[in-house]
Amino acid sequence: MKYLPPFELIRRSIEIATVRGELRVNIAYEDFVKLLRQMIAGIEVDEAWYLQTYEDIAGAIKEGAVQSAKQHFIDDGYFEGRRPFPIKVDERWYLAQNPDVADSIGRGDIGSAQEHFDKDGYREGRLPFGM
Repeated sequence: MKYLPPFELIRRSIEIATVRGELRVNIAYEDFVKLLRQMIAGIEVDEAWYLQTYEDIAGAIKEGAVQSAKQHFIDDGYFEGRRPFPIKVDERWYLAQNPDVADSIGRGDIGSAQEHFDKDGYREGRLPFGM
């Protein structure tokens, strides 16, 4: 990541209210997506990896329908569950946190934690390693 919008910019984009003694945030869906796009615009996209991994986007760029891998990621890719670069999974940690994946590997349904994360885990919101 090369840039992250400052909190003040984000705070100005939302409505903050106190409800039953708790601060609550309210934002229109369109504004929420716009805010996310501002945040993910700072993420470095591995263009070569992205185009190799997502051949449909490589084709769309060749056809002129998409400007670049980075632009696709910002406009649509993030929201489609695509990764901007390869993410290395801590196999031991991932399997300890996701026993269903360990069971799938044991049954031979999938080869590794990395394979699961790449295929489904990222889109499912599973973490690749401890934060």
